[in-house]
Amino acid sequence: MDDEKMLNLISKNAEMGVVGIDAVKDYASGEKFKKELMNQREEYNKIYTSAKNMLTENGCEVSHPSAMAKMSTEMMSRMKTLADPTDSKIAEMMLQGSAMGVAKVIKNANEYTGDSEEIRDLAQKLQETEEFNIENMKRYL
Repeated sequence: MDDEKMLNLISKNAEMGVVGIDAVKDYASGEKFKKELMNQREEYNKIYTSAKNMLTENGCEVSHPSAMAKMSTEMMSRMKTLADPTDSKIAEMMLQGSAMGVAKVIKNANEYTGDSEEIRDLAQKLQETEEFNIENMKRYL
């Protein structure tokens, strides 16, 4: 996997984190929980912006998750929160999303054949962010 593909995978992963949070944030009731979600959203956005900037600086096109992937995430999140709008349920959904994110970033990092330490560091930052988010969401279960 080359630099462009790896950066696009990082940006898509982070963008889906933002999409997931945006789909549930208005259902959150606890102020601490809402703040935690917004902190996570900000971290995902920083990672997304870093990947996007690296891509554009190298003359590469930024790809985004498919409209279907975004819509599916939004619809499933809204349906689940309508059925159970508790912070605990939202935390469970966020934890599951972060677990998928960890698996994807590890898999992609293992397939990355480039030699850019900056890209490896960004992938590591994404993995650490996902793992941190999992630990934080456990408190709300």
